[in-house]
Amino acid sequence: MSGPVQHDEGSGALSPEKAILTDVTKCIGCERCVEACTRRNGLPREIPTRYQADDGLSARRYTSIVRIPGKVEGTWRNVRRQCMHCKEASCLSACLVGAFTKSPDGAVVYDADKCIGCRYCMLACPFMIPRYEYDQALPFVQKCKMNEDCRVDGGQPACVDACPTGATVFGPRENLLDEARRRIAGKPDLYEDHVYGEEEFGGTSVMYLSDVPLNTAIRMPSREQFAKLRVASLATDSIPHLVHNWVLVTPVQFFAVAAGLAGAWFLRRRQRLMAEQAEELAVARAGGGHGDGER
Repeated sequence: MSGPVQHDEGSGALSPEKAILTDVTKCIGCERCVEACTRRNGLPREIPTRYQADDGLSARRYTSIVRIPGKVEGTWRNVRRQCMHCKEASCLSACLVGAFTKSPDGAVVYDADKCIGCRYCMLACPFMIPRYEYDQALPFVQKCKMNEDCRVDGGQPACVDACPTGATVFGPRENLLDEARRRIAGKPDLYEDHVYGEEEFGGTSVMYLSDVPLNTAIRMPSREQFAKLRVASLATDSIPHLVHNWVLVTPVQFFAVAAGLAGAWFLRRRQRLMAEQAEELAVARAGGGHGDGER
């Protein structure tokens, strides 16, 4: 399941959509995934700045380990943080120039050659993943790639290949979901009965299993939190799909508002002209009456 990416060489057919599944209960926080990602992408040594977020991600670090309290007081769980590679990505929909694309193998890929630096992707991402190179003269947006550039011999991303405990695995998304459900069914007392990323925001290509809530750690609200925020549909639907209908009716709304404003302008102009005509007529009548009186 977590082996090399398979392609159908004969037909040229694309392999199924790939994903990463992280089992928080197996992560020991060694950060070998972080080191492997840094080496594979040729990233420089991280220099702490005031622009760096508390989650450890930055323009020089595409993945990080966040510590959260465990089930037992005084214990901790380690949660890997990275781009979620949404099935319907908000960053892609928000980008004005098509600098983001969703590849058939599941990765949301960024093309720096197209980027104009507007940073709408950063505003659109519900997980606050894309980071900007604020300290560079020619800055770009940076994030986890999960594409062929990250793959090592065997076809796995370098971060997955480096994990010594199997806490993070890579393979076809549907296979990983089946594996996640098998683990939950096999150890119901250990795991939460939930696969983070299976449905939230329309589903992601990075998913999690855990024995403690991860909603805050990966910025993925629970169904109750979605409902409280009055966006209950995002528990199963993507942001681009949610706003799609509003985008479709925007031209209609524009013309309706324009027609309303034009109508209001016409009525006010008509009233003003009628008032001016009435005033002119009154002056004319007054002037005519005054002349008759003089004669």
